[in-house]
Amino acid sequence: GGDAWNDEEETDAYDWTFTTPYRGSVSVDSDGHVDGHVDGHPPPWTDTDLRVDRGLLMERDPILFFDELTLYESELDDNGLMSVTVKVRVMPRCWYVLMRHWMRVDGVLIRLRETRFFHRIAAGGSGRDSPCVVVRESARREETFEGLRTRGAPSEPGQYPDADEAASVLLAAGGPVEMEYHALTV
Repeated sequence: GGDAWNDEEETDAYDWTFTTPYRGSVSVDSDGHVDGHVDGHPPPWTDTDLRVDRGLLMERDPILFFDELTLYESELDDNGLMSVTVKVRVMPRCWYVLMRHWMRVDGVLIRLRETRFFHRIAAGGSGRDSPCVVVRESARREETFEGLRTRGAPSEPGQYPDADEAASVLLAAGGPVEMEYHALTV
């Protein structure tokens, strides 16, 4: 339920930017099943050395399905921009989901939280004999405009018009990033 939204950060302070700590969750059906898990609890995410296979994502495989959905966006009472979006892509050999929270508080900071989900589809289909493994990568980046200026990166709010531009500049600027890697096996 709603506890999944708040399970990894302090929630005592009111955050007028509506930044979410949510990194994704697993739900169970009305009978308490999640692909063989019958105890009414979803299987846990566990730490892993697995990563999203970016090489496979860049292959020229046909995209069978793609969609982008904006879950929420705001102009922060004319103090900047923020959005929460989800992109889904299905290819013959894998599927990929990017959930992104992006925020720019003009003259103050840029925040980018990305969670990527990835599953490699087994050759010949997904047989019931082999487990299904979903990889989850979570990245949290936050940088003040002063910090960007110090590193020589653009420091004017208008130079960050959207999440893609903010992501590329934050990555190139080499600022602090908090990464977590998890796997879910069902």
